[in-house]
Amino acid sequence: MNREYVFWILSYSLLCFFPGAVPHTTLCHAVSGDTVILPCAIKTSEKLNISNYYIYWQISTSVVVHMFYNGNDSFAKQSRRYHNRTRLFLDQLEHGNFSLMLSGVEPADEDVYTCIFRNKVSRTKGTREVKLNVSPPDNQLMERNVPPIGPLPKTSKLRKDLRLWS
Repeated sequence: MNREYVFWILSYSLLCFFPGAVPHTTLCHAVSGDTVILPCAIKTSEKLNISNYYIYWQISTSVVVHMFYNGNDSFAKQSRRYHNRTRLFLDQLEHGNFSLMLSGVEPADEDVYTCIFRNKVSRTKGTREVKLNVSPPDNQLMERNVPPIGPLPKTSKLRKDLRLWS
């Protein structure tokens, strides 16, 4: 057996039998100016009493992106950068969906977001990490990635293909 195969089997076994042993970061992508949903959910077979939960989204170690406390959104400690740009799906909280909608995405929003949730009665808690990558709008990508190559030769297959798209 080669080493790569053994490593794959060990990694898969570790994930299957000890799912919390390897931290997992969800990758998310947005285009500047768009709205993105940062996923965060827990499995539950019954409705949650959401007034018992703290739900806290942050970046770095102390920048508050969004906070839900005592059954309501709490904006007192929210970073001004995120003011009027975030929201939770209030009708989905009791089903364990703590995902965050972020609108008007900016390049400065590219970061690792942490969703922290805690049941203040049972004292159970958990975290989820989401890495947000932000790219410029498509028209800016085209301008940046198309090198000035000049006219194509008349016999070029690429020239024929490009005419099909015009």
